Amino acid sequence: MDWTHYTSALIWGSHSFSRELREELDRLIHEMTKTIKDSKKANMDKIHTAHHTVKRRHSQLNSLIKQAKAEINRNNIHNVLSLYNNINDAIDGYNTNSQDTQIDFQYYKFIAGELRKENLEEMFGKLEAEVKKSNQENPYEYVEPARTCSLKQDHADTEILCQFKACEKGIASICPFKEDRAFLRDNTGKDIKLIKESGKVLRSLTTNTKKSDVAITSEGVVLISCPELVCVKTFSSDGTIRKLILTEDLHPYGIGVHFDTDSIVVALVDSWDYNVNSDSKRFLRKYSKEGETLQTIESINKTLTNGNKPLIVSPYKVRLSQYTGDIGVVNWTGPNQGNVLVFGTYGTLKYTYPHKTDVTFEPHDITFDSQNQSVVADAVSQLLHLLSAEGDLLRTIYQCDNTPWSLGYFGRGKLWVGQSDGTVSAIRYKFSKDKR
Repeated sequence: MDWTHYTSALIWGSHSFSRELREELDRLIHEMTKTIKDSKKANMDKIHTAHHTVKRRHSQLNSLIKQAKAEINRNNIHNVLSLYNNINDAIDGYNTNSQDTQIDFQYYKFIAGELRKENLEEMFGKLEAEVKKSNQENPYEYVEPARTCSLKQDHADTEILCQFKACEKGIASICPFKEDRAFLRDNTGKDIKLIKESGKVLRSLTTNTKKSDVAITSEGVVLISCPELVCVKTFSSDGTIRKLILTEDLHPYGIGVHFDTDSIVVALVDSWDYNVNSDSKRFLRKYSKEGETLQTIESINKTLTNGNKPLIVSPYKVRLSQYTGDIGVVNWTGPNQGNVLVFGTYGTLKYTYPHKTDVTFEPHDITFDSQNQSVVADAVSQLLHLLSAEGDLLRTIYQCDNTPWSLGYFGRGKLWVGQSDGTVSAIRYKFSKDKR
């Protein structure tokens, strides 16, 4: 027997078997690796998809809740109830049997308290009762009440220069621009018009901001407060619109500008209503023309229980004296009731008018003249009150045929009065010392 040949054959056979075994092992390892990778990819895809599903639902809920809170601030109870139903439907979408979504929940732990159904029920549960309170008027959706005016008063010292029909709706704001023209905004808020004393419209700006106040800078740039968008926008003469001031979570309402410095004073509130307590945020904030915060002006009242609450309730309008820098605030304190607050340029309260709280008075605008006097429009009597620098009534200077909604002072006793029927009366009154 040829042992050498046999040994060689045996070695060759074992090498061949070893090679086949190695190849088989390599194949098995390759298949196992591929299976593991495919399985891992499939699982990752599932988790990725579930993650995006949950994020999408989470974003939807946050959006609905944000809308609901905004509607609560505006006292639109019916809209809130509708949104509440949508929120409940969205939360029901979370209750899925998908194991992948449950894993995603466990991993990301979305435990925001607002998303829990019982918290929402606690938040909105009493709204049905609020809907039935028809006597609770939304303060900003102003409705002219039926009034019986006192006997028409004669004002011999006041000259009526002219009258013209500016629009079919009430004139909410007047911003004097030049000697014979001003920007007017009616209460629809759709646009602002530059109108001459003849009634001719020179220019129109589309704004679509109903719940707002208007001011103008010395350069003719129109400023508009946008409560729902929590910002102040500028409208320049070339049609450019931009956000100048972002007021974060506070709603801007009244707005005024001092021409010499172009400083802007904005009334900010956390909620537009008459319910004020120690936690309420109601104050004025002064900004530079670039939108930088310069000063915050807060004024508080002592309560019977020695607590504090803001003196400012619903700051409908803010007007600045171009002569002294004083700040006048038309402050609505209840349905068809209010007062005016006048602060010095550094934020010290100078006076409140009327001085007594039991007087029926509904102010709609305030303006200042060069004698450091102020004129206030009262809706109840339809009279214009001329006040001293200390806030005392000197006399009334004009009685309107309709409710006086807005004032615009042009200098030397000349005043535009915007009324609830869309009429503008241009008048000139004598100063208290018989000076024009």
